[in-house]
Parts: sequence; C-alpha cells; structure tokens
Amino acid sequence: MTPLVQSAEQGAYPEVMCATETELDQAAYYGPTGWMNFRGPVGNCNLDPHMLDRGVATRLWDLSEKQTGLSWPL
Repeated sequence: MTPLVQSAEQGAYPEVMCATETELDQAAYYGPTGWMNFRGPVGNCNLDPHMLDRGVATRLWDLSEKQTGLSWPL
C-alpha cells in the first residue's frame, strides 16, 4: 500500500456512512478528509464551485447517457 491510497475497507467507509447516516447534508460530498481527499478520516469534504454548477451537471449527465446508451429521465 502506498501513502496515497487507503485499504478497500477504508475506501468503503464513505459509502457506508452515506447509506446509513440519517442527518447528512444531501448536497455535500463525504469522503476522505486528508491530503487532497485521497485518504484520512471520513467527513464533509470541500466542494469546488464547478461541482455545484447545474449547467455542467446537465452536460455531464447528457454525455453519460449518450456514451452508455442508457437513458434515465429526471
């Protein structure tokens, strides 16, 4: 294991936390809070402004549907 990664068990912590905690902010990103969000304790991580840009999200969603051939109307 290198200093830049976590174990598989530690890597699953954010998903387990998000699936089981009832008081989490639905518009937040939860993951490792250490160096560059690669490892460390799980918590609320900083979101860059483009991550909340609805136009960017829409374009990404449309491209994902086109590339996968799947459609999930919202």
